[in-house]
Amino acid sequence: MFEIDEYPETVIEIFRILYFSGKLQTTGELRSALKRRSVDVEARTIRYHLTNLEKNGLVRRYGNRGVMLTAEGVEEAKTLLVFDRVGGLAMETERLSLDCDYDPRTGKGSIMVNTILVDRRKTAEAIEILSGVSESRVILSSRLAVLHAGERMWNCEVPEGKNALIGVSGRNYDIMLQQARIPTETSATFLYRIEGGRPRGIADIISHSGTTLSPGELLIRGKYTSVSGVVATGCGLVTAAIKTFPSVFFDEVKSILENLDESLFSGLVEVRAQIPQSYRVSYKDRNRGYMLVYGGANFFAPLVEQDIAEHLSISHSIYRSERMLPVKEAAASFPG
Repeated sequence: MFEIDEYPETVIEIFRILYFSGKLQTTGELRSALKRRSVDVEARTIRYHLTNLEKNGLVRRYGNRGVMLTAEGVEEAKTLLVFDRVGGLAMETERLSLDCDYDPRTGKGSIMVNTILVDRRKTAEAIEILSGVSESRVILSSRLAVLHAGERMWNCEVPEGKNALIGVSGRNYDIMLQQARIPTETSATFLYRIEGGRPRGIADIISHSGTTLSPGELLIRGKYTSVSGVVATGCGLVTAAIKTFPSVFFDEVKSILENLDESLFSGLVEVRAQIPQSYRVSYKDRNRGYMLVYGGANFFAPLVEQDIAEHLSISHSIYRSERMLPVKEAAASFPG
């Protein structure tokens, strides 16, 4: 494995192109992309670097179709490009947002999704747990898709012996409003206390500035949530987020939200034309409306809380919404 400070500039740029595209890249495509970054090298130089990266297990060749980062290559790229990825919205998430084309009028198109890995032998058990979670009011959606070993989505290839479960991300609210030319921002994610099946208040809050990981991902991975308790007793901690927009767009926002497919987007707690004083993160929030929505990954949180699954990734990729089934239908494909 190369030391990070020993990578030539060309190799660093190859990592950047492969990581943020998340797609197969031929030598010709890499050369064109490098030129756009003012790195003008011959095709043979690119092939030389790719050969070295392949020897170190960081890229995989797919014949004439091109190369992609391996799992080890993705981790290396994330370390190498960490300061490219920091900010209110990680660059990879921003890039994926551009490829989302879901149309609320037809109910079809690509949406942002969360993923979680589960052992193949535990998949039926995991989906059975999710069937129970689907009855809860603290989730965004109970739609589910499953990828099997060897299948790939963006920079993730499902490892042997695993399945990847795919759920709906709360990031889609931002994307749909931005596609309607409404400037929207997720300002903070928090732990929301639920008592008697009803919201009680905010327990802890994480600002979205200065992070490369989704705050919701951190909270669930760290087992700060207790969605399992909410499902069983109506009490516990779940994730939720504050999404803000200029107050003048309130009517447009409300109209969009009222016309969404509830099987995909049912996590709205409230929407108002003015952020209450208690929810204002900064002075800029004075003239902004807001949505308070449950985190999309609450759906998967019980699998982490009960040590059934691992490697939760929020807003990790995009997937066709019409290929996602209600979890109870998906459960029929995995008999216990």
